[in-house]
Amino acid sequence: MNSAGSIKFLYAAYIATWLIHALYIGSLVRRYSRLRRQMKDLGK
Repeated sequence: MNSAGSIKFLYAAYIATWLIHALYIGSLVRRYSRLRRQMKDLGK
């Protein structure tokens, strides 16, 4: 593999990593807000 191909692969892996992290954080935020809403409902 030449260096240009290596750089493209590295760039793709970098984007994939950040995309996975963003999706995971989004999932955590949704779960946290759902949990807060359920706790608020239980408190009523």
